[in-house]
Amino acid sequence: MPNVICPCGVSVPKGTRCDCSERRAKAREKQLDAERGSAASRGYDSKWRRESQVWLAALGEPLCACGCGRKANMVDHRVAAKGDEKLFWDRKNWQPYHTICNTRKAIREEGGFGRKPKVLQ
Repeated sequence: MPNVICPCGVSVPKGTRCDCSERRAKAREKQLDAERGSAASRGYDSKWRRESQVWLAALGEPLCACGCGRKANMVDHRVAAKGDEKLFWDRKNWQPYHTICNTRKAIREEGGFGRKPKVLQ
């Protein structure tokens, strides 16, 4: 298999990554995490865990709102609060979700893995 030239000038086998690429990717991920803030700083603290679990338990054993048939194990915001505390705590904005489906939804709507965020109309 032929080699390719990394932007740093190193020749690497096609389909592999140069060490500098790994370092850049890790640095970028660290930067994005720092910009985003911790889960607790975004409101996902012990109060959120308690309130969301009470709300979910009150629904019985709900299925994921995406329609996949999985049992919901978390609460998702229909519209991402993005710092809006009123929207964050508005229970009409909550829906039962499964963790896997929530991750897929976040990647699709908010961007991830090189995807651009979906433009909401």
